[in-house]
Amino acid sequence: MNQRTIILIAIFFTLFILWNQWEAKQYVDTNGNTTVKTTFANTSSITTNTGADVPSVISTNTDLETPGVSAVKDNNILVSTDVLTLEISPVGGTVQNAKLNDYPEYLHSDEAFVLLNSTPGFVFVAESGLASANNALPNHLSEFQSEQKQYQMNGDNLTVSLLWEGDNGISVKKNFRFKKGSYAITVDYDINNASSQLIPAKSYTRLTRTGGSDSNMMMPTFTGGVVYDPATDSVQKNDFDDWGDFQTLKAQGGWMAITQQYFIAGWIPNQNETQIYSSSTKNGLYKLTNENPQISIPAGTQANLSANELYLGPKEYDNIEKIAAGMNYTLDYGWLDILASPLSWAMHKINDVVDSWGWSIILITVLIKIIFYPLSEKSYRSMAGMRKLAPRMEHIKKTYGDDRQKLGQKTMELYKKEKVNPASGCLPILVQIPVFIAFYWMLLDTVELRQTEFWWISDLADMDPYFILPIIMGASMFVQQKLNPPPPDPMQAKIMMSLPFVFTVMFLWFPAGLVLYWVVNNILSIAQQWAMNKRVNG
Repeated sequence: MNQRTIILIAIFFTLFILWNQWEAKQYVDTNGNTTVKTTFANTSSITTNTGADVPSVISTNTDLETPGVSAVKDNNILVSTDVLTLEISPVGGTVQNAKLNDYPEYLHSDEAFVLLNSTPGFVFVAESGLASANNALPNHLSEFQSEQKQYQMNGDNLTVSLLWEGDNGISVKKNFRFKKGSYAITVDYDINNASSQLIPAKSYTRLTRTGGSDSNMMMPTFTGGVVYDPATDSVQKNDFDDWGDFQTLKAQGGWMAITQQYFIAGWIPNQNETQIYSSSTKNGLYKLTNENPQISIPAGTQANLSANELYLGPKEYDNIEKIAAGMNYTLDYGWLDILASPLSWAMHKINDVVDSWGWSIILITVLIKIIFYPLSEKSYRSMAGMRKLAPRMEHIKKTYGDDRQKLGQKTMELYKKEKVNPASGCLPILVQIPVFIAFYWMLLDTVELRQTEFWWISDLADMDPYFILPIIMGASMFVQQKLNPPPPDPMQAKIMMSLPFVFTVMFLWFPAGLVLYWVVNNILSIAQQWAMNKRVNG
């Protein structure tokens, strides 16, 4: 990596972060067009094929405080499977705490990572309920009963049922169905209408969260809502600052999710039925809501409403599309997804063979170097030629240093005579910078790297605990500078000499996996530049 490379990467990396902050607020469809967003109206009723009006689930009559922050927490129902530990509130059957058993909160922690939670100052819960005429059926604020306070999965399946009994003999059983090894929970309702009245009803689901994000300038990861439209294979994606930009979506199938780095919570309804997705905010809570189709339950009959699936888990590359079509959009690779996705695919395929994420990063770095070698060779040849001309350039500078016009003229004559073009090394570097940025984004949202050890590195997704890689990176940058011709301007030369130190300090807090990529890239570049210098200069 030569001086121009370092400067260009520093500039482009800064522009990349600034551009991404703007780009994250835009909604781009599958044709690459930026869609103008409008705030949807808050409807008071939804008319369906039965002709009956049912109060919308986003009506102010039911959109009250989330029960997850109420005083019923001590009465929560504890559910344990092999991969999940949940707390389900008897109020509405709200899932108000979810731990992922296979993902420690931090490295070597005995506590599992908490995805859903309801504590003072932070709420992230999964709600669901039934909307019906005259509140004949339970919504997300209704009180349920359960036979047990604790459930433990002992086989391949577990069903947790909550019972609600209303007036006139109406009863509802809300079922949570779990499968071994699965982060998906199926939620359905068995409704017994023993009354003398026909009941128009629909089920709905909701994700509710307070705002906030763990993102920062060095780790600009996305936290916010995503709604998928299968008709166009596109998503609406907004952070909490732009929550009002969500547009109401009526689609067959689809899904909604609130995503963060590595993990998501998402509701996936029946993909063969028409769904209505909307968003709202109240009292500092950001909500995504989906309404299922309305049905009519005749008097004296029973019905089972179409199941909704709640996914609470990691964004694993090989499994994300198995959850639902389009779930790959929750993998946040930024605006260079067109490059990051193939890089992610290649790295995962390499890991399937070598079974080591550290070696996968090293090998994919080598692969990238091989692919870009024809372009890199031009840059290295240009730098080698410039280094060969350095003594003659210094002579010209001493001779014509006081005459800048003459100095420039003689310099260009020398370049032309020796067939050296100093600008020829810039274009290959410009082409490779987007690849570096895409690789950076890809590593930031690869959950498989989280808490993965490699050599002395305890977590490839976190900074090097001993700062060994950043120091090696800084040293490699210094060696590269020595292989390249010194800048003619003394001030520029001083700046270039300080860059290895500046980059070393900056990379102290970068994910170790990314620094590993940079170190390997630098070492390969040193080898290539040294070989080219030998070939050109003898």
